[in-house]
Amino acid sequence: MGLYNFQSRFVPFILDGRKMHTIRATRAHPDKPGNTLHLYSGLRQKGARLLMRVPCVKVEEIEIMHRIERFKNPDNGKIERVEWFSIRIDDQELSGSENEELARRDGFSDFQEMMKFWDGRLPFEGQIIHWRIPR
Repeated sequence: MGLYNFQSRFVPFILDGRKMHTIRATRAHPDKPGNTLHLYSGLRQKGARLLMRVPCVKVEEIEIMHRIERFKNPDNGKIERVEWFSIRIDDQELSGSENEELARRDGFSDFQEMMKFWDGRLPFEGQIIHWRIPR
């Protein structure tokens, strides 16, 4: 039985169906397709709200990394730094456009906003738990 709490900023996206997955650390007893997911906002607080109960349809492994590389610029000889984020789902690295799509589907305006959310929490390994809203 998956019990998931969401920040209030994500509630409208869940309710209107734009957000149909959540990225979480792997649990001791992880959810699997067929399980019922209980989606809440404000758990462990007065006024907790059940958003919906939905079936889990897919679980994928995810890794989010912040990478920094230093290299010597052959033109000027200076050491330069390049940093970027890497997301892998089920061992497949996402392209830039796939990163943007994932961010929007997860309730962010773009990939940059999503990476601000993850600032200080990387590297991360966990799961993406997908659900379907019954019609």
